Amino acid sequence: MTNPPAAASRGVTPASTLIVGAGIIGAATALYLAREGVTVTLVERHPGAGASGRSAGYISMITRSGGPQLELARLSRTLYPQLADELEDFEFRANGALVYYYEEQLPLIDGFVARRRADGLDMEIVAGGRARELCPLLPEEVLGGIHSKSDCYVHPGKLVDALVAAAVKQGAEVVTDDVIELQIKAGRCAGVRTASGVLTAEAVALTAGSWTAGLMTRCGLPFNLLHIRMQMAETAPIDERFDVAAYGPSLFHEYAFVRELPGYEDDIVLHPLQQIMPEVGLLELFCQRADGRLWLGCPIQFVDGADASSEPTVAGLAQTFGVLGDHVPALQHVPVERTWAGIAPQTGDGLPVISGVPALPGLFVGSGHAYGATVGPGSARVLADLVLGREPEIDVAAFRYDRPAVTEGMARSVALG
Repeated sequence: MTNPPAAASRGVTPASTLIVGAGIIGAATALYLAREGVTVTLVERHPGAGASGRSAGYISMITRSGGPQLELARLSRTLYPQLADELEDFEFRANGALVYYYEEQLPLIDGFVARRRADGLDMEIVAGGRARELCPLLPEEVLGGIHSKSDCYVHPGKLVDALVAAAVKQGAEVVTDDVIELQIKAGRCAGVRTASGVLTAEAVALTAGSWTAGLMTRCGLPFNLLHIRMQMAETAPIDERFDVAAYGPSLFHEYAFVRELPGYEDDIVLHPLQQIMPEVGLLELFCQRADGRLWLGCPIQFVDGADASSEPTVAGLAQTFGVLGDHVPALQHVPVERTWAGIAPQTGDGLPVISGVPALPGLFVGSGHAYGATVGPGSARVLADLVLGREPEIDVAAFRYDRPAVTEGMARSVALG
């Protein structure tokens, strides 16, 4: 295994760590460090109020490209059942994902499944009848589905709450404040300045999502991120029950590795609404919460920065309701109770940063996850190991901070990482 670059001094465990940002990754890092006896302070104005608490909550193995992305997701996937046993209920559902498809997508299906199986994922192609057994809302026109056995989903807001509660139980402190800038002393990151004062610690971990870039650049450290508005809707409860994470065929368009497969064409996966609104992508998905409500999504759009509007847009909701309403007519008359959006970060090469920062000892970063629910616990485990000076379970060289996609920037991707 390649030694992870820019970790803490080997064998030296910091007595105290400040964690900036209490989404899934920050809260889980706080829990893992607190369990090791580290004095942890978690700084966040509203835990879970960013992308973590606003996502669809999919642990999406099927969309992770082979290599470092998938390895990080696998680590996270092994940790989720442990967390489900240990924490307050966060609606962990492990019955897989179903990608339903129609006759138009048939030329792509065999090649996609062969590619995913070659990457080590457990999945099978099921006929339309079996697809409807897994998800009774699907219409007769659905020709079949891809059942990805290792996928699952969670309630992201409940997950953040459960992680924070568990970290506090282990001795972590939560400070509800805004972080203004990093504090540097004698060439080291020694803490942060908040709206209320200065907090100090031997190590600082930035897990602030899209807002990580601003904190880094304010102290002269480049950190290039793309920012993605993701939107969701929630319906009233319905009587029909299912517990797979459902995806529709427009999912295929949003991932670069899928568009490289034989048989792929935009025209066979894109709904007409998507073709007249090309500035908005769509992760066509829906799942059911424990209370019977459905979550529908997920329009995606690149925006100018972390402070772009996180309110849903007409185009995003039009695609959500139009595409899903056409593909799954059973959804058409279900009342919609609320909508929301959030801003998620992504690096130019689609890989998150989970690393120390060579130019500023004492500073660690866990950010750039456009798919934070999928890899959250794994990223937190790796980040905690780096802070503790330990060798992580997986090779993390690909996630280092000092790589061109992060420090020099890259052209905007047209697909998710």
